[in-house]
Parts: sequence; C-alpha cells; structure tokens
Amino acid sequence: MSRKDVEALKQRALDFLHAVEDDLKSGMYELAAFHCEQAVQLALKYVLAVELGHYPHTRNLRELFEEVKQVKPNLWLLYEKHKYAVEVMNDAYISARYLPRTYGEDVVKGLYEVATVVLNEVGIR
Repeated sequence: MSRKDVEALKQRALDFLHAVEDDLKSGMYELAAFHCEQAVQLALKYVLAVELGHYPHTRNLRELFEEVKQVKPNLWLLYEKHKYAVEVMNDAYISARYLPRTYGEDVVKGLYEVATVVLNEVGIR
C-alpha cells in the first residue's frame, strides 16, 4: 500500500468519527451507529496497513481485532473490554445496508465512546 493510501485510511476513520458527532446532534442514531463502525473498521485497517503493509478484506470487526492483536495486543484488550459494543457496531454495519434497525441515543453514545477509545489507542485522535 502506498503511504497516501495508508494516510487516507487514517483520515477517513477520523472523518467518520466526526460524522458521529454531527449525527448525534441531528438525532440520526442509526447513521451514527454505522459511522462508529466505519471509524473503528478503518482505524484497525490503518494499524494493519502501517504494521504489515496490508489488511484483510473483511468488514467484521472481531476478525480485524483478531488480526491486530498480533501487532498491537493492547487493542485486543480493548476488544475484550468492549466486545458487546463492538458486536453492536457489527450489527449496525449490516443493518445500515440490509435491514431496518433502530438504536437509542444512549446506545449510540456508548458506541461513540468506544470508537473514540479505539481511535485514541491507535493514535488517530
């Protein structure tokens, strides 16, 4: 991967996290949940791209966390601590594309907190 492509992953992850803030203000909770998932997914792919030069073409957050644990075990510990939120993010990705699903503001705020922790740990934010 080119340095430009790797930096694009980082910037896009940050852009998605910022979108969550706007979504929350607008009451667009389903979109906010999806944007949380996208921020975390791209942050994990960024880590793998930096450390390994590539990343798997999966969208499953658990699988990405499993890959990342080889190079950044601290991120696996975050997964273990927040696995329920990560699973909700996985569901948000699927439901945003295929199924009608709604999320409450409190749930999405929790997802946002976890996404922020992940991006902070990765060094994006």
